Amino acid sequence: MKERIDIAFMLIMTCALVYFCCLWFPVSGAFAEEEKEQAVFVGWDKCKPCHAALVEAYGGFKRSRNFRILEMRGREHDQQCLPCHTTGYAAPGGFVSVDKTPHLTNVQCETCHGPASLHIKATTREEKKKTLSIPRNLCTECHNTHGHREY
Repeated sequence: MKERIDIAFMLIMTCALVYFCCLWFPVSGAFAEEEKEQAVFVGWDKCKPCHAALVEAYGGFKRSRNFRILEMRGREHDQQCLPCHTTGYAAPGGFVSVDKTPHLTNVQCETCHGPASLHIKATTREEKKKTLSIPRNLCTECHNTHGHREY
């Protein structure tokens, strides 16, 4: 009977030791889970080489140039306005300021499709399709009753 207790005790201690070692020393090398690279915003100039016609067409819409409204009203630093007048505001790799990220002013492709850095790096059509998506209810984040007449 004492032998069974010793075996059970050793088994419990071994499991505890393995558990705590995994907490303190993360698995690395071949057994480590591959960390996914986080996509960042790149600006629509990076979209033009493959999607020139779409970027050109979208550039004709007034919403593609809506940051100028903030500049005309002196609100280009207004944190309440920036989410709907820039690309990726408050998101990793998104708009920070006109000085730091001028290529992310206005509502661009990535505002709806998400950050495109991984899309650009993808080598096959299937990989590219997996990198971009349009989340549900994305439009209503800006297109709401916030006093904008056309919504």
